[in-house]
Amino acid sequence: MKKIIIILTLNIVWAGTAQAAPLTFNTALPISKNEYILREQLIISNSVGDLTETNIVSTLVYGVSPNFAVFGTIPYTNIDSKTNDKQGIGNSKIFGRYTIYQNDFQGGTFRIAPFAGVKIPTNQDNIGTESWDVFSGIVVTYGSVDWELDGQVSYQINTESNQFEAGDVARADISLQYRILPLILNANTDSFINAVLEVNLIDTGQSKTNGISDLNSGGTTLFLAPGLQYVAERYIAEIGVQIPVIQNLNGTALENDYIFRTGLRINF
Repeated sequence: MKKIIIILTLNIVWAGTAQAAPLTFNTALPISKNEYILREQLIISNSVGDLTETNIVSTLVYGVSPNFAVFGTIPYTNIDSKTNDKQGIGNSKIFGRYTIYQNDFQGGTFRIAPFAGVKIPTNQDNIGTESWDVFSGIVVTYGSVDWELDGQVSYQINTESNQFEAGDVARADISLQYRILPLILNANTDSFINAVLEVNLIDTGQSKTNGISDLNSGGTTLFLAPGLQYVAERYIAEIGVQIPVIQNLNGTALENDYIFRTGLRINF
């Protein structure tokens, strides 16, 4: 019976159905060939100085093969500040992820997948930079029937456009998703609730205008992000908040108060 329960749960989590995954970054878990995932997120970032940025982020994922998946992301952004309000389509991203190592075993899986892509300047009303930028990284996932651990490191190289160059961004992320309900699996289990805890370390370089560094830009922030996920056979509903616990920023660069996230992922 225990073996049957493990197999049923793995079918929910990995076999072409909804997968537990981090709130704030990617996972190395597979997407079946010719399957799609649509992810819609609402992200509200509030900064010191009464600046609020709201993003509705749409992501479409396609499984080209069991090992290779293509991702496309486009946000709609609203920026509300004391001095300037603007809204419109933000910058898009397209990237691929390829699994270079997998070890599937009874009750779990371990996978390693590098990824690389490009940021495309599709923005309106000066929302974001006008440059074409590249990024790459690697994500590692260990998943079991009770919990999943994901880790990622990535780097984005930002280029110059219209005499402006945003600072490069390096980040390291880790996420633990732990099943809290139901406490005991059985043959009728078709959904579950995960408690999520993530840590995001983000280091941003100083931006430059006409080749001159802005001393009031860039720095390092460490976020702690608790959350919850409801995982069903074909969708995941999620909610969480990124709380800055360390902010070592340059000069008068704006500090974050919080980043609120909620979203829905659908497999089809």
